[in-house]
Amino acid sequence: MATPDKRDLFYPALALAISLTAFLGFTFTYLGPLATSTYPEVSWAVHAHGIVYLAWCVFLPIQASLARRAFAAHRAMGLSSLVLVAAMAVLGFLVIGVKVRAALLGEGSDFWKSFGVPIAAGLVLFLGFYAAALLNRHRPDWHKRLMITAAATVIAAATWRLWVAAFGFHDWAMPAAIASTKLFIVAGIIHDFMTRRAVHPAWWVGLGVSSVVEGASLLVAGTPVELPVAQAIASFADMLGWMY
Repeated sequence: MATPDKRDLFYPALALAISLTAFLGFTFTYLGPLATSTYPEVSWAVHAHGIVYLAWCVFLPIQASLARRAFAAHRAMGLSSLVLVAAMAVLGFLVIGVKVRAALLGEGSDFWKSFGVPIAAGLVLFLGFYAAALLNRHRPDWHKRLMITAAATVIAAATWRLWVAAFGFHDWAMPAAIASTKLFIVAGIIHDFMTRRAVHPAWWVGLGVSSVVEGASLLVAGTPVELPVAQAIASFADMLGWMY
């Protein structure tokens, strides 16, 4: 017999798995080098971006575990997370914009000219799913599934680092990283089917929208559309570059 939803540990466990994946991915290129004092000197914005990103990943499983046990604390942390998400948006677009602008000027890696587009698309998707989850906070069945979808979408940078650590730097690592994030959504679909004998539409919305948007962002690479889209992303550096 399926465990009653009010005692269901699946969502806290899935949130924890997403957060651990994020920390594991950034251990290779950020946390590890920081711990060994081998991380190169960079703008404060890069460190601030990493701090707020990982802080939100800490908040995620804690909030998920409090949703049923201590709703007042869950809601208070949710309000606090608004500040983190706002900082993630500003710092994320700032750092991505600066990297893409450098690539367009020939001063940075071409990686950012091509893959800055799906990276920015992932951030937009995260913000969209997060906002949708907040708007559905009075519908717990939609809220928790949309929040998991948002969390899964935003860790593509971490899963990319895991693929690169395992197989080296290849162009296919980014599509593989993005596809990997969908495994958390698929886990939710399987859980729904096994416990409810029906899949909640929030999962199909999350899987469908993220797959279409991220798939399109990958197809932009190498086409005439790539340059104007990359220039649009680089414009964030012009707007926010004074903070870098």
